[in-house]
Amino acid sequence: MWGVNYKKVSLDTWIQLFGMIGLLGGLVFVGLEMRQSQQIAIAGQVQARNEAFLNLYLTLMGEDPIGRSLVASGHLGANRDPSSLTSAEYDVWHAIKSWQVSSLQNAYQQYEMGLLPDNVWEGVDLRIKAQYANCHIRPIWLSYSTPSVRDYLGRISQECNVGFAETAN
Repeated sequence: MWGVNYKKVSLDTWIQLFGMIGLLGGLVFVGLEMRQSQQIAIAGQVQARNEAFLNLYLTLMGEDPIGRSLVASGHLGANRDPSSLTSAEYDVWHAIKSWQVSSLQNAYQQYEMGLLPDNVWEGVDLRIKAQYANCHIRPIWLSYSTPSVRDYLGRISQECNVGFAETAN
């Protein structure tokens, strides 16, 4: 018969094997903890962005009569033409639009760094495109944007839904 040689494995070898298995288990646990920490950080950033947005509207509705008027009349929508606004109303409108552009640019940068989930980015992307399609708002985008955001803007539609392309220059 064919003889099978069994070799006795030393206790040290078994200890090393179980030690490596324990080490791998620990690394998997650390990886899961890191993923959870990233999700908590993303949730915190989403909360902070939403809170800042709500605080802006609360301020406009509570303290500034021009801001309240713009909110009530719907002039803060992406498809509104500000040419009918008074000089004072336009100044407030411009400040609000500048804030919105900065907020959306922040969201783009977070998405670019992998800190914004795809499903949240889809909504942000739609808001950016809607704002950028208003050629009254486009100069604000072009003034305040970082180079990476300007590259992104160059890849989306350049058609104006409101205003004329000449106003963007």
